[in-house]
Amino acid sequence: MEPAAAGEAAARGAAEAVLRAAEGWEFSTYLCGGSAPPGFPGEAGEVFRKAANRTLGTLLGEAWGGARIPEFRNPEMRLVVRFPSLEIELHPAPLFVYGRYRKLSRALAQTPFHCPLCRGRGCRNCAGRGRMVEGSVAEFVLPAVVEACGAAGGVFKGCGREDADVRMLGRGRPFVLELARPRRRTFDGAAVRARAEAAAAGAAEFPVLHPVAREAGERVPAVHPPKRYLARVEVEGGAAAGDAERLAAGLAGAVLSQRTPVRVERRRADRVRERRVLAAAARALEDGALELEVRTEAGAYIKEMISGDGGRTTPSAASILGRPCACAALDVLEVEMEDPGPPLGRPIHP
Repeated sequence: MEPAAAGEAAARGAAEAVLRAAEGWEFSTYLCGGSAPPGFPGEAGEVFRKAANRTLGTLLGEAWGGARIPEFRNPEMRLVVRFPSLEIELHPAPLFVYGRYRKLSRALAQTPFHCPLCRGRGCRNCAGRGRMVEGSVAEFVLPAVVEACGAAGGVFKGCGREDADVRMLGRGRPFVLELARPRRRTFDGAAVRARAEAAAAGAAEFPVLHPVAREAGERVPAVHPPKRYLARVEVEGGAAAGDAERLAAGLAGAVLSQRTPVRVERRRADRVRERRVLAAAARALEDGALELEVRTEAGAYIKEMISGDGGRTTPSAASILGRPCACAALDVLEVEMEDPGPPLGRPIHP
């Protein structure tokens, strides 16, 4: 049989095999094709391949109509046909799910916080638990979305992170879940959020959760937007009259020079970073502490901006007021980033 005729004949059997293999998989764009079998080498093989793929594309287009369309750059599904066995390989593209989380607990990590000494095995440092903090935001939301999408697994990627003892308030911190081999690319957002929040038992909320295009999913963890914080500042001996005004004036517009804090130097490179304080306001509290609200560039160490970290951060609340200061409580009020919308043409449940 001539290579072109053989390719067309093989494609008819392949189309049926592709349709069977694709059952149970949700995708709206695809790329499907195969290479020539060993019996058609060289130029004959290229003729076979082109005829088979052309015929295969026509048959799949007729079967799927407008529900699924060919896409050559970033298809949601790649289907590879092995001739002559007609074995079908499915290669679904990762699904990116965008969300925001509000962390309402001061004893909750963003991702599993394993003990740095035993690396999860359990030791005296972690009281045998293998981790420094029980539970994490990722462990509440990721399993719920993985199950809803029938995925093989997934990875949580935050737009920055806060310490376990810091609350994330306001609209919440942006994050992306990258799901591997998802069978479903849409899900009931309200139901999944409810399941994740039930697992969190009041420690976290997920006000936003929906699929996004690959470009947005890859961009979100890489951006570094400004942030607003609210801190309780305790001053040794209590704040004096005018301290709030002095602190706000000393920090507003300041460029912080911050050497890697002592508390994280074990896991981060020891270097000096400069971050600008974009705005600052403070007020005195009745118990002698100060309430400080600041807006800073991404990457500023707020606790050290208050304590000075033994001179590793300048200026600091301690250096401005001339007395030891400590950050007794810290909240992130806002991560200043616009939310990406769902992919065009991809319906999602509200």
